[in-house]
Amino acid sequence: MTKRARSMLRQMDRITRSWFLPTIGREKATFIGRLIDKRRPKRAVEIGSLIGYSAIVVAGHLPPGGRLTCIELNPYMAMIAEENLAAAGLATRTRVITGDARRVLPFLGSRFDFALIDATKEEYFEYLRALEPRLAKGALVVADNTRLYRSRLKDYLAHVRRSGRYESREQGFGKDAMEVSRFLG
Repeated sequence: MTKRARSMLRQMDRITRSWFLPTIGREKATFIGRLIDKRRPKRAVEIGSLIGYSAIVVAGHLPPGGRLTCIELNPYMAMIAEENLAAAGLATRTRVITGDARRVLPFLGSRFDFALIDATKEEYFEYLRALEPRLAKGALVVADNTRLYRSRLKDYLAHVRRSGRYESREQGFGKDAMEVSRFLG
């Protein structure tokens, strides 16, 4: 990750604490960065970008030539995410699409080898079903807030844990967790 991107994340950390914005935060960002550094995905997608914090983390860790597609429902937040990605020096590695991921994903031409889901919790399973035809074999799918919102994510968690289509494990972060699932095809 570049110095410029790290600086932008530090600024965003200060802002999100003041405004109480629900970003993934430093600990989860470090974890995601390590996953990406280890796996070296070329094509990534993020469902739910808010102000672009996690997008900076993902795009900042992608290998040379890697690209991130961000899908954000709220047009204002999509604009802010795009501006923050540009300020972090990552505009050429990213594309921000405004829209409902369930409707946008089927029209994307890319296959993805990394996905981060952090949007409307009740819709995680629907996002995953729309994403599955676009996943490359072996792709990692990371879902945020799986402990905090476990009751809202029952269908999603049941699918990644018991469908036979994924190898999945929970990564704990205090009171919260992320589900990390490898798509088997």
